[in-house]
Amino acid sequence: MTGKLTHLEDLARLTMENSAEGRQELLREVTDMFMTAPEALNEREVAYFGEIMGGIAGHVESMVRQHLSETIATVDNAPHDLIVSLASDEIDVAMPILTGSQVLQDSDLVKIVENHSQDHLNAISQRPTISETVTDALVVKGDDQVLGTLAGNNGARFSRGGMETIVERASDNDELNQTLSSRADVPDDLAQDMFWRVSWAMREQILGSNENLGDEQVDALIEETEKWFTEQKGKRSLDPAENFIVRKEKMGQLDNGLLLKLVREDKIPEFVAGLGRLANVDTDTVRQAVFDSSAEKLTVICKAIDVNYDVFGEIIFCLNMIEERESTDMEDLLGVFNRITPQVAQKALRFLRTRKNLMMKTL
Repeated sequence: MTGKLTHLEDLARLTMENSAEGRQELLREVTDMFMTAPEALNEREVAYFGEIMGGIAGHVESMVRQHLSETIATVDNAPHDLIVSLASDEIDVAMPILTGSQVLQDSDLVKIVENHSQDHLNAISQRPTISETVTDALVVKGDDQVLGTLAGNNGARFSRGGMETIVERASDNDELNQTLSSRADVPDDLAQDMFWRVSWAMREQILGSNENLGDEQVDALIEETEKWFTEQKGKRSLDPAENFIVRKEKMGQLDNGLLLKLVREDKIPEFVAGLGRLANVDTDTVRQAVFDSSAEKLTVICKAIDVNYDVFGEIIFCLNMIEERESTDMEDLLGVFNRITPQVAQKALRFLRTRKNLMMKTL
């Protein structure tokens, strides 16, 4: 290696070369020398190469720096200071380093996130693995494109706080919500929040194709939730509406026809209790669904328990006493009810059944 360093010293003396062509040729020769066997170089030798290459790189055009970046991006013992300098360069130069170099440390990446362009952040979001420290910075500083790239990267790890931040930032972004919903590491309570706020088209796709929501996991939560509901019911007396529904159930008269009769007669407490009993959903959740002007959860519940189209239409018509919905909104709602499948609705209903229990866990 002594001969190589002697030659390198000769080249170093040529760094006073003033012509662009001369500097370019000099950088090429030094880079070629380094790339001959970089793994055989010791720490001092690597640093020396980095000093020479870095000194020249600052005086050549970006296309030459880009070539240098592409050449050394995958070298595991490339000079650290040179790598950081290239990673902080314009995006065409920085891209290979930001996406592929393992020389960059988390502290380097966080500084770049805090001080460079969204293009730089998007490149970092494409790295094969990204630590929680770096994703914490990205979810705060990144734009929608960066967050979308990050959410779609299965090699990115999120802290609880980082996941909460990206889920919150996705509150008005259906595409980002959909991407996040496909991740296996989204906590169940946050997954529920995402589910109920995405558009209906996205919800149908999520429920139809997303295996990461885990039927077994959801079933376990359902079992735990039902146990909790049973315990709670044992601690209080049933109200008159619930008593009425229990009697109807014992007589075999609790069905969709009874629900329609109750809502026609404006017996809303009994209707709520009956719908909750048929769907195995707690009364508070059903009441919220009934009085929610969007009627999204009511649509899911009715579809899941096989209420037919005409009955559902009359139910929402009867509940629409204060005319909160325009006729076009009613038509859209009926269209959604007609379009979603019972399987999709039943899977969505699982989230309603577990929601209260999950919220209690996070308190």
